Order: sequence, then C-alpha cells, then structure tokens
Amino acid sequence: MIQKFKARRGGTNAGELAPTLIWYLTIGVLVLTVIYPSVVLIINSFKTPQGWGLDNYLSVLTDRGIRLSVLNTLKLVVPSTLFATALGVFLAWVVVRTDVPGKGIFRTLLAVPYLIPPFIGAIAWTFILGPAGSFNQLYMTLFDKTTPLVDLYTLGGMVFVMTIYRYAVPYVVVMPAMRKIDSAIEEASRVSGAGPWRTLRDITIPLLTPSIVGAVLLVFMFILADFGVSAVLGAPNQIRTMTTQIYYLVNRPDLPGHFQLAAAYSLLLCLLGLGGLMLYNRVLRANKYTVVAGREGCLQPTRLGAARWPMFWVLAAVFCVTTLGPILATVTTSLTRTFGLPFGPGNITLRNFTRLWDIQNIRRAFGNSFFLAAASGLIVTVVALAVAYVALKGGLRRFHGVKLMQAMVTVPYSVPGTVIALAMILAFSQPLPGSGIKLYGTIWILLVAYVARFMNLGYNNITGAISQIDNTLEEASRSAGANHLQTFGNIMLPLLRPSLYGSFFLVAAPTLSEITLSSLLWSVGSETVGTVVFSAQEEGKILLTAALAVILIAVSLLVNFLVRRLSGDDIGI
Repeated sequence: MIQKFKARRGGTNAGELAPTLIWYLTIGVLVLTVIYPSVVLIINSFKTPQGWGLDNYLSVLTDRGIRLSVLNTLKLVVPSTLFATALGVFLAWVVVRTDVPGKGIFRTLLAVPYLIPPFIGAIAWTFILGPAGSFNQLYMTLFDKTTPLVDLYTLGGMVFVMTIYRYAVPYVVVMPAMRKIDSAIEEASRVSGAGPWRTLRDITIPLLTPSIVGAVLLVFMFILADFGVSAVLGAPNQIRTMTTQIYYLVNRPDLPGHFQLAAAYSLLLCLLGLGGLMLYNRVLRANKYTVVAGREGCLQPTRLGAARWPMFWVLAAVFCVTTLGPILATVTTSLTRTFGLPFGPGNITLRNFTRLWDIQNIRRAFGNSFFLAAASGLIVTVVALAVAYVALKGGLRRFHGVKLMQAMVTVPYSVPGTVIALAMILAFSQPLPGSGIKLYGTIWILLVAYVARFMNLGYNNITGAISQIDNTLEEASRSAGANHLQTFGNIMLPLLRPSLYGSFFLVAAPTLSEITLSSLLWSVGSETVGTVVFSAQEEGKILLTAALAVILIAVSLLVNFLVRRLSGDDIGI
C-alpha cells in the first residue's frame, strides 16, 4: 500500500507518507477498541456449555427475571423520556422566546444538570429523600412519624431523578433551533388573536418538531444506557433494569455460561440503542433541509404580561429542585460530623475531606482517574482528528474504509456501557492473539474501553470545526509546494487547536466520573473515582460518599469552564 502511495504521489518524503501511516495506525486503534471486542461479543452469544446454538437467546426470551428487567426498563425509559423532553422544551421556550425576567442567567443555570453525572445526582437526592434524608427527617420530626414520607428507592424515584438529570439534553438540543424561528411567524399568530400559550402549541412546537424528535431519541438512548441511577436507586429493592441485569449476570459465576447469556442479552439491548441512533441520524439528515429562518437575531420575545414574575419563580423553583437543592444537600452532608443530626455549628467538620487522603485506594483511584482521563482524551483527540480529516478533506479520500471507520467511531456511544464492558471482558480476558498480552485485570483495559466509549464526543467536536475550514486554504498551500504534513501543520492545526483542546476536555470530563464501564472492569490497583464512590455508597459510608461527590461535581463544573475558555464554546447554550 505504501509503495502504491509513493507511485501515485511521485515522492517518498515523510510529509507524503505520514498521512498513510497515521491512517493505518488509526485503523489499528479502532480494530483493537471496537471491532475485535464486538466480534468476540457476537461469537460468545452463540456459545453454550453444550456447544453452539441459539439457547442463550431462547433463555433470554423465556427467563422471568430477564423479562421483568425489560418491563422495568420500559417503565423507566418511557415516562422519563416524555417528562424530560417536555420540561426541557418548555424551559428552552421560556428563556429564548419570552420576556421572563432574568432569562440570561437562567439560560446558563438551567443547563447545569447537563454537567453533573446522573449517578452523582442520584446519590445527592438520597441525602434529601433517602430514609435518613433531610426532607424525610424533617417530615418525621414535625409530624411525629416513624416512616419517611417519600421512598426514593422505587421506579417512581428513578423516573424523578432521571427526569431531573436528562431534561437538560432537550433543553440544549432544542434551544439553537428555537433561536432560528422568525418572530414574524409568532407575531402573526398573536395579531390574529392567539395568546402566548396557543401560539406555543400551534406554531412554535410544530416548527420545532424535527429538533424535538431528535431530542426525544437522544434522551431515550441516554436513559436506556444508564447504569448509575438504576444501580443506586434500584438495587436496594431489587429493581433491575436491562443494564443492571447485565451487571448481575456478569457477576453470577455460579450460573453456567453466564458470560454467554449476558452476551445474548446485551445484543438485544444493543438493537434498541442502535435503532435509536439510526432514527436520530435520519432526523438529523431531514432537519438539514428544514429552514425556518436563515439567521438568528430576529427574535422578538413573547410578552407574558401578568405571568412574567410567576414564570420567574417557576424557573427559580426548577433551578432549586434540579440543581441548587441537591448540591447544597451534598455539600452540607460532606461537612457533617454525624449524618442524621441537624446541620449546625456543633455538627460541622472538614474531616470527611481530609480522611480521603488517608485511604490508600482512594488516593490511588484519583491518580488512576486522572491518568485515564488524560490518556483517553489524548488518544481520542488524535484518532478522531485522523478520521474526521480523512472523511471530510478531499486530499485523502482515496483511503478505503472511511465510512466504516466513521461508524466505528460513532456507534459505541449509542451502546450501553455495560455492553461495552462485557465485550471488553470477553475479548481481553485471554491474551491477545499472537502477542501473549492480557489486558483484563489491568488499568489498560479501562483505557481501551474509555477510548471506545467516548470517541464520538471528540469526533463530533472536531468534525464540526473541520467542516468550517474552507478547502481553498489547503489548495493554496499545496499549490505553493507544501506536502500533506506541512499543509496540515501550518494551516489546519492552528485553526483546529481550540477544537482539539475542547475535544480533549470533553472526553476527559466523563472519564473522571465514569461508573458503568469501571464497575465491571476495575480490579485491585486499577480503582477509579467512580468505583470508590459507588463502593462507598453501597457500603453505607454516607459521609465519605458525600465528600467524594462534592469533588466530582466541582471537577465536572471546572472542566466545562476549561472547555469554554480553551475552545471558545460551551455545552451548546
């Protein structure tokens, strides 16, 4: 292949060979992280203790526990998706299209749940609505009750928490489309006698349908793939969803062929996730040709009249419930000497934070998480840059397999983390073919899993930046005698640098608090911050859990700030 490349270009210098070498190195990374584990997962789904066949799939379809997990998943996904989408779209409309007071600050504040890992949010709410949570304790004290008013460890509690931490997805997705609706259309509706609510129903919502449908599909995929909320709130009462059922099967060594049964079950879950991804991509393609207005800046806010200040207090209440309340509960719990007693001067301490550094596995977990965040961010940025550059820039379109590589980059993000983790276990529990290298039981399997899982984040960010660079800049450089490497270094790289920084931090942020992959792949010596938080929560170490949660929330907000400063953008608002 390299010889063919030399012959076509008529040169043998490093500047001309570099793109070829980088491309095949990229293919190697994607084969290791995506293709090989996927193939092994599929093969194992047909393996049984007796040989080969469809027995695993038959067991999945007939097992009562598995059927119940599917039903629980539907009971969680459907209402959570509907509630989160409705709330997100409504809030986006209020802050973009109305004259509500304080809309500028609310625009940012209402997006904060987008930055907080949902499983951390679930833990935060246990400090409020758990059996010993502040709200339930206050209720039992005031009304002389012995049982809590609210039981968070139910499907209803899971729907509540999932709605809170997923409404920001449609909020962020729909907001740009809402800005592009020409106010003249809404104004015409109001002139004809329609009020703001009827205009929203009959004009605004229909115009936003493609964006709303896309948001629904995104929320559906995120909730379907969630493990953390289901594990934190569902485990105490044995409420299993499809993701936690896979976790349960993987940790059942007493069950013959438990890995293979989990593989078959995982593939059925993948079909749902991939189906959602295909529909989402179709919506995106269709939406490209739906033009409401050609520009922003034509916004004339809908006047709420007497409803202006009541709507202000509605937004304030949403912010308190979704963000301020859980964060304050987590912070106060982390500063509490004895959980369950009133927070006050006699019950305040910093000991919960200082003792973190006295625990060896926690110190190691922080070191591992920062290493994994930096390494995965760097690898994803390099690989995503290579794939995006080859896919979008004409000079390298001769390489085969570009479409396949694009699919390998984007698909894993729609696949639940438990499925990816299971694929990694099956693929790397034995030495790699021909190498003798065994990744399972080491920190390197976590790195491989993180790269596969979060590749799409970096790819989408870089793709957007590359698509905005005019091809004439490269053509001018090539005309001046520069080779591919020189053109890339002198023209493309300076223009892409902010997006590369953004890509790095967009990948690093979720890896720091990642729980789904880590819960199945960690081993002694490769603990992550997510696993120690999860373990502390399971063991009932409430104060330690709260201190770790505060740190993770602070890190998540800090990383978003860095993304904004370095890339000149934020989460889309």
